Amino acid sequence: MSDHPGEMKDRWGYSGEIVDSLMPLAAIAADATHGNGVQGGDTPPMREASHHRSRRQLPDDCRRILIVGAGGFGREVLQWTRDTWPDHAPLLGGFLSDDPRRLEGFHTNVGIVSTVQDYRPAPGDYLLLAIGVPYSRRRVAERLHANGCRFLTLVHPLAVVADTAIIGEGSIVCPFAVVSDSASLGRCVIVNYHASLGHDATAGDYAVLSPYATLGGNARIHEEAFLGLHASVGPGRSVGVRSKVSANSCVLTTTPADSIVYGVPGRVARRIDVTEQ
Repeated sequence: MSDHPGEMKDRWGYSGEIVDSLMPLAAIAADATHGNGVQGGDTPPMREASHHRSRRQLPDDCRRILIVGAGGFGREVLQWTRDTWPDHAPLLGGFLSDDPRRLEGFHTNVGIVSTVQDYRPAPGDYLLLAIGVPYSRRRVAERLHANGCRFLTLVHPLAVVADTAIIGEGSIVCPFAVVSDSASLGRCVIVNYHASLGHDATAGDYAVLSPYATLGGNARIHEEAFLGLHASVGPGRSVGVRSKVSANSCVLTTTPADSIVYGVPGRVARRIDVTEQ
């Protein structure tokens, strides 16, 4: 409920006042989505370039979209897919999940069509990878790639992506995320809502930035790294392969592979692999 009588909230739960403050961002995104040019003056440095607009256009041979993973993030990706390609919502065919009861109690209008193991792509099938654990993302994606599957790249209309940014195949850039000048995402990266990469920052393959996570300018997280809620990596700092930065923690030194970073300033502990002898 609103704290102010008569104040309305939109479906994202934002009050009218907050939504009004976000309208310039929404207008820029909508303008780019419809391919309209910027009117008057120089082009803003954060405008949507043609190669980003093309990512919002489905491949010509796309006949069905399936979401890999039917958990909470998968259900969010379902909504963001409808936001990104509203004219192609009928192409949403459902989910791939090894848990046939994963969607019980939720109203998604589409169901689980196959397990990951049993799925074989039909002509025109494209996938969105909606698994939030980096190691599992990689393992499942590589299995599906080996079976000839193809992945879509999703950039939500309310994300802000610089002209010079590189978005790798299969990545998902969520609402209100920012990918700044010359930043780079590898394959199948998640940049969750309100997460951001500063100028020249890099996220390696299968890395995950949780909501509000931040990479400072020229910071880097390597393959399969995970940033928790509100975690941050200072400018020019690096987080090693398969490392995890806990929620609300701040990386201020270069972190080796297979580490856990916790606290402010971040302290580094070695992760324990249960397979080790």
